[in-house]
Amino acid sequence: MAERRFPVCCYCGACAAFIDFKKYKEEEVVFDKGCGGGTASEGFCFSFCPRSFAACRLCEGDCPRTEVCDFSPRASSPEKRILGHYKEIISARAREEGVREAGQDGGAVTAMLCEALERGFIDAAVVAVRTEDWKAEPFVATTPEEVLRGVGSKYTACPSVLGVWEAIDRGYENIAMVGTGCNIEAVRRLQALHDPALELDRVKVLIGLFCTEALWHRDFVAFLAERGINIKDVERFCVSKGKFVVVTKDKELSIPTKELEPCVRATCKICEDFTAQLADVSAGSSGSPDGYTSLIIRTKAGEELVSVSRSAIETKKMDDAGIKKIERLAFNKKMRNYGMILDQMGICSACLTNPYFFTLQTGD
Repeated sequence: MAERRFPVCCYCGACAAFIDFKKYKEEEVVFDKGCGGGTASEGFCFSFCPRSFAACRLCEGDCPRTEVCDFSPRASSPEKRILGHYKEIISARAREEGVREAGQDGGAVTAMLCEALERGFIDAAVVAVRTEDWKAEPFVATTPEEVLRGVGSKYTACPSVLGVWEAIDRGYENIAMVGTGCNIEAVRRLQALHDPALELDRVKVLIGLFCTEALWHRDFVAFLAERGINIKDVERFCVSKGKFVVVTKDKELSIPTKELEPCVRATCKICEDFTAQLADVSAGSSGSPDGYTSLIIRTKAGEELVSVSRSAIETKKMDDAGIKKIERLAFNKKMRNYGMILDQMGICSACLTNPYFFTLQTGD
């Protein structure tokens, strides 16, 4: 059978980690044995894929499994709480000046991971590191020094769930993962299978990153090259006031974010999750003052992580204006992409039959 691509793959790493008949090529999953691969676990991948509602594109409308397909659409009716379930929203930054300067938006996530490792709350943290040409790759950090390798935003997709599997395979018992909403959702779906063979009870805490969209690495590299920038010369990226800022040793280039639209991954256009709603604690810059990270504490595990990190982070309550700003950005993403989600779901009637099939354990 000819190799086929999944056109809206979010490159989360879940199927490459837990299904042996799939592989990645240029940041997309490809299929070389067909749907299910003819294995005993036929359909298993669709139960945890964050983009399963779009998967019938693979069969090109000729799916023999329509009546039994266990699809679970991500889309849902508008929520009463646009940010999903949460207990508290605060602003935080690292107490240590070196971590603040090295990290993104005050380095709160970096500081929490370092402190959690030091105190034994976790024994491994899956973070995204970058290659010299800024391709994001999962990395299992087991010391504060290794955590620092993952500082800074990459703006391209990272198959972080592959790092979770590596941490499990290496025998770590209390694992944290930092990832975008699709990474988080993939792990939650895997956990919802309640399969002891997967050993996902070892994942102790999930830290979700605010995410508007991710860029195709290959297109992003070409985009910068057209503007005279070799990506290997870039020291950091950031987004500020509608501008995408590229900083090299010699210059700084400010680009309107709209110009990056051709580089945006197709999968991001059918995503409605700005704040990683299924994480234990979500983190991003929106809503907080400059130099601070917004933390949406959602679950008991999230509370425990923040509590164990108190000596490493400074915190303050977020005001209503900050919360409303995050809500506005989250609502805008949902409304911007909702129509495209419905288009994808309409490809196959099976996509409309099953509700979102797991609930977030909040510890209440």
